[in-house]
Amino acid sequence: MPERYDVVETNFRKLNYPEYYMVVNGFADALDALELYNLNRPDHIVAGQRYREHIVTMKQLSIGADRGDSLLQVQRQEARDLTDLDMYSSISYVKTIAIHKKDPTIMHQLNLPLKETHHKILRKLTPNKAAEILVELRHLRNESGAIVILGTHVRGGGPYLINICKGEPVSEESWYNPGGHHKTCTKIILRNLDPANRYYVRLRTDGPEGPGKWSQPVSIIVL
Repeated sequence: MPERYDVVETNFRKLNYPEYYMVVNGFADALDALELYNLNRPDHIVAGQRYREHIVTMKQLSIGADRGDSLLQVQRQEARDLTDLDMYSSISYVKTIAIHKKDPTIMHQLNLPLKETHHKILRKLTPNKAAEILVELRHLRNESGAIVILGTHVRGGGPYLINICKGEPVSEESWYNPGGHHKTCTKIILRNLDPANRYYVRLRTDGPEGPGKWSQPVSIIVL
């Protein structure tokens, strides 16, 4: 069924720029690791490095855009729109590969959040797992704005989904996904966080059998 291959979220308009950078960077890492994507990839489908270049461009424009320069704000938005177009092309290309291989799980390797409709279907089909994940947070040595997430592995679990919240989580809407799914939870590095701010982190399994329960949130002040 076609909907089995249309499972990853592609609309990131609600994300601010630091959140957007984390999603794009995680997507780039996923593309680098996806051999099927890079094998005989046509020229019009960009490599993972292209997305890192987009991030650099947007960050450079942000220096003036965040100070109110309207021209740089427009240029930054144009760079983001171009990034979205490249992501749409890459996702569509991976989708054709998944359909050809008759393997929708290939889409899960893109390190992007699953669409909420897909989660709802999984919740109806499968019961939630018991919370078994313990999370510890550490600072990444010699790198500002970065933390290390250390989670206990769940037997038969994975992939894993991270939620983070900048400041105290006051509702479910306070949480957001910083960059898709991870094959393991034993060591996950998050970058591009705002220094001198407290972040809360929670983790759960999020495989084809259905989402597990969230771990207890833990917090850290980012250096």
